[in-house]
Amino acid sequence: MLRTLFFLTLTLLGNATVLAADLNIAHGWARETPPGRLMTAAYGTLTNTGDKTIVINGVSSDVAAHSSLHATLIERDRSTMRTVKSLSLAPGEEAELAPGGMHIMLMKLDSPLKEGQSIDICFKLENNNDVCDDFSVTKHKMSAHSH
Repeated sequence: MLRTLFFLTLTLLGNATVLAADLNIAHGWARETPPGRLMTAAYGTLTNTGDKTIVINGVSSDVAAHSSLHATLIERDRSTMRTVKSLSLAPGEEAELAPGGMHIMLMKLDSPLKEGQSIDICFKLENNNDVCDDFSVTKHKMSAHSH
């Protein structure tokens, strides 16, 4: 009985680890904050390389008091942002986080972000795992950068 419980625990932990490893984060970058601002956006490409759907329920960064996924929408000829509460990626699916589209908002920054810095952003998965990656701070989109 104890042996069966041990193997069941290993199997469950193994599945959770595989799921976290199956979220690939590529081309991550955050926009340098304008003078006097303590809010910015971050972008990149998220890809599910696994065989199970990945659900992202939030984002965090230790440089910001509040971080969240947002989508830019056009309503009545006006651009507005809406919080994305969760993002599901089917196996093989990719989500592009880009200016004018879905992106990460970093709000109440500890200090302004400067070009050349690197910050850590974590994606909180439905299974309580976090997948973190370095995002380069720049004034403009970075060239290909992948982890």
